[in-house]
Amino acid sequence: MKITPLHDVHHKLGATFGERHDGWNIAVCFSDPITEHKAVRNGIGIADISYLGTLSLTGEDRAVFLHRLISNGVENLSIGEGNYATLLTNRGKIIADMKVYIFEDTIYLSTAPESVEQTFTELDKYIIADDVELNIVTDRVGAITIFGQKSPELVESVFGLKGICELAEHHSLSCEIDNQWIGCIRTEYVGENGFYLYTTSDRLEWLWKKLTTTADIVPIGWDALESLRIEAGTPRYGMELTDAVFPLEAELDHAIDFEKGCYIGQEIVARMKYQGHPNRLLRGVEIHAEKPVPQNSSIVDGEKKIGWITSSSYSPTLEKHIALGYLRMVYIENGTPIQIQTQMEKVDGTVVDLPFISNTT
Repeated sequence: MKITPLHDVHHKLGATFGERHDGWNIAVCFSDPITEHKAVRNGIGIADISYLGTLSLTGEDRAVFLHRLISNGVENLSIGEGNYATLLTNRGKIIADMKVYIFEDTIYLSTAPESVEQTFTELDKYIIADDVELNIVTDRVGAITIFGQKSPELVESVFGLKGICELAEHHSLSCEIDNQWIGCIRTEYVGENGFYLYTTSDRLEWLWKKLTTTADIVPIGWDALESLRIEAGTPRYGMELTDAVFPLEAELDHAIDFEKGCYIGQEIVARMKYQGHPNRLLRGVEIHAEKPVPQNSSIVDGEKKIGWITSSSYSPTLEKHIALGYLRMVYIENGTPIQIQTQMEKVDGTVVDLPFISNTT
């Protein structure tokens, strides 16, 4: 089983561990998920995300090469900029989603652990005469995330990075602290101001301790991150995003540059955008029951299946159970009553627009 560079640190903090993301032994909670969840909504939380897959592209042709393969633009990005994109099949369905980060000599891609190997394979087969070197560097790059309304103040005070509040999502600033490089990237993944902090794996413990000894900051486990991202309506690979889903069904218009030239799956995406529409869309569901519903539970109207649940969690902020799921177009309006078929019973629910919660500015 794979562990992150901070496994021993989390163990000393009394973390409970669990297997997630195809064999990663991850800290799922430190105290309890509800307390940790509320710490992010009301203060600052810190989490280890070194299990996420990281790829690097170097070489003179790296931007041109990547630009012609993924759904969002790369050639127009400057150092310190970035965006969110998808890698698609030739039928326009999702192989992987990724964050693209532009640094001085390298483009980094952050993707789900479940999709990093396939992403590498798919990109690598198109390297022919290009001056591009592609590598999986998950084991060499460490990543921590902090979330909360006070997180910009913390980053400014610890790293001296001015203008951090003005960064667009996926854009970055870099600095050196104690002769160590830190890349700081703006994120709104859980519906709060937040930052991904990257450094080398061997200095990740140093970075964790520097942050946790500087401010009143709460360690956050995987379970709380999951309920936070569901409240924020953020789709995750392996749940909402799979190779059975088109990006427009998941409302990923922001992952697509509709003005750029061809990329893998572009014709299908453009046809759906300009000549048709998706048959279903990702929506939120408020669940009128005392427990969450299982992934892949059918959403029904009487005996007719009209969609399915992709993720479900208790929402500490709303104090109710909520879910994400796909629904046929006729059922997507806010307030539409639906039912969810579990193994034991039918559970009532209400369709809601996403996100459930967003405190970003």
